[in-house]
Amino acid sequence: MDMKHLIPIFVIFFFFMSTTSASVALAPSSSDTQSFSFSKLEGDQTFSILPTDVDLKLQKICGETDYPIECLTTTVPFLDENVAIIPVSILKVEIDAIHNKTKEAIDKAYEFSMNPSTSRLLPLCLKTCINNYNAIVESKQRIVDAISIGDANELSMELSHNMEHVFACEDEFKEAKIKSPIAELNSLLVKIITNSLTICVDMIKF
Repeated sequence: MDMKHLIPIFVIFFFFMSTTSASVALAPSSSDTQSFSFSKLEGDQTFSILPTDVDLKLQKICGETDYPIECLTTTVPFLDENVAIIPVSILKVEIDAIHNKTKEAIDKAYEFSMNPSTSRLLPLCLKTCINNYNAIVESKQRIVDAISIGDANELSMELSHNMEHVFACEDEFKEAKIKSPIAELNSLLVKIITNSLTICVDMIKF
């Protein structure tokens, strides 16, 4: 079985085994995932949509992820001639992307919380999101350390926790029955984290 298909199992397993203090939620059902407007590609379609001017090695790496376009858009701008196009290097770039997009989400959440709202629940939801986002930001050094020492278990666990933090944020809006103003960023975060897990599990031999 392709290890890529085991990622949801990793997410659920590490959730039950962890003792994180931040509020977390179980991975969403297929209907919840659709609310993020995810779109997975089928087989050969993956490679047919990749730009032809992208490094072939990067095309191969991103083409084997669930979200190849997001893989490309979050890595290509940050690659230069000094970065080797190998899975571990691309994973490090993706970790930076998670960090940067999470900080962007924090800024957005603060911005929305300062604006007048018709829903008194919105600031409470955003506060929960900010707490979860901060947990993701704080995890970056642990992830970097896990990569440097080749600790695949720690790396997978931290990434899985990050996924749960994003889900926990969106769950707040669902429970309050209000529209999430940061759903698009959360969707992108989940895609980048999913791609990072795929690279970690399927492509890197620690």
